[in-house]
Amino acid sequence: MGSFINTNYSKTVDNLVKGSQERLNNPYYLFSSKKPTNVTYWNINTKKTTLDMGTKQTYDHIGENSSLRFNKINSFQLYGINRIEIDMNLGEYGVESPVEGEALILPNTIIPSVDDMFTIDYLSDRPIIFRVNKVSIDTLENGSNFYRIQYYLDRTDETALDYLNSKQLVDEYNYKPGNVGSNFVALIYKTDSDLIDTIQSEINTLKKYFQNLFFKNNIQTFVYDYNCMRIYDPYLIEFLIRNNIYDDEENYMYISQAIHTSDTFSIEYDNSIFKYIENNNHEFKNNSCYPILVHDPNSLLVDRLEDYYELSINLINKDICDPINWLNMDLFDRITENNPYNTEDPSEPVYRNIIINSLNKTNYKISQQEIDSLHDIRFHYCKDLFYELPILIFSLNNYINSLQINNTGNSHSSNQLAVDMQDDSTNNSFCCKCNDRSIESPDTDDSFMTGK
Repeated sequence: MGSFINTNYSKTVDNLVKGSQERLNNPYYLFSSKKPTNVTYWNINTKKTTLDMGTKQTYDHIGENSSLRFNKINSFQLYGINRIEIDMNLGEYGVESPVEGEALILPNTIIPSVDDMFTIDYLSDRPIIFRVNKVSIDTLENGSNFYRIQYYLDRTDETALDYLNSKQLVDEYNYKPGNVGSNFVALIYKTDSDLIDTIQSEINTLKKYFQNLFFKNNIQTFVYDYNCMRIYDPYLIEFLIRNNIYDDEENYMYISQAIHTSDTFSIEYDNSIFKYIENNNHEFKNNSCYPILVHDPNSLLVDRLEDYYELSINLINKDICDPINWLNMDLFDRITENNPYNTEDPSEPVYRNIIINSLNKTNYKISQQEIDSLHDIRFHYCKDLFYELPILIFSLNNYINSLQINNTGNSHSSNQLAVDMQDDSTNNSFCCKCNDRSIESPDTDDSFMTGK
């Protein structure tokens, strides 16, 4: 005998179960009831730290005779620190009663060690240094480790803080909380983090200028003028959509095709220069497309006082009109031939080297001169900038992502670390095994970072 099954109910239950599993795998879920506290955290650098051969201890934690070496992490976040208790125990004339407590550390951030130090950012008006005296470990269902640390107030003098920031400092990092639980690393070299902020500021400017120049409110899309024609390029619009060029919080803009695209549009797009750029392939095959009058009756580009033309790479249109090149031919040739502009010639458009080098160099490192050259662009309403600005934005976005995914940086190269952390309640704080990365500077180590 047959039976009816409520498939909608079954799907709802499955979605609820899946949602519960995803919440358990979310690194923030278990910590949602605890507020994060911003701290400056000094994590022991196990490669540069040396201990007494017999006792496996250090004679002093902070100071001239200390053998401990640290990696400094700015704006790190500890969960569960009670601000009221800290404030009550720190009076006007110093510590009025013992200050101690515990805090939690998110997965995929750092591996804490006994003898780590930290200061709380909102107490920056006085040197109050906390020392970690116990670390315990727990594991989420997805295999990620999170840590519970116990700490107490250790020092309250400027001298100790000076030693942590000078003699005992190996490397300095900035913490990116938004990267936790993503494909990006949460800890980035401070120099790289500053570079990311600089490039991001330039990207925001390029986005704003591109929108100001080419976005038309009356038709709600981007167009440009060429040989007395108003040109709409569905391939460029597709490039903006696929690569989320305007999909960030600061510059969000909903972008969609202003015309109905053909059934073969995806094939056409794959043969455009934009697909080559997405694939980081400099061997462009085609730089030409043909303008044809827009006839889509549902488009805002139709039935207006002015005519609009859409671009097509279909060769059936080659006898109807003259082709339009996407890129300036000089730039096109330089990309395919890997021939950057002369940086010593002030008349050369050096900013284009960002596009050329990003498509031709595997381990491309952007130069300060290339960043500064963005300020030399003469922003005006023209075909060249209509294509160059989005490609520049795409290239710079990819560069920022490469710094955050691999943490390779402008002066370092690193391999993913394999770290095995064990619980240790004794004063022996060096319980992690790691593979050293290949570096250019002999004084650099990221053994505190975890791949788990």
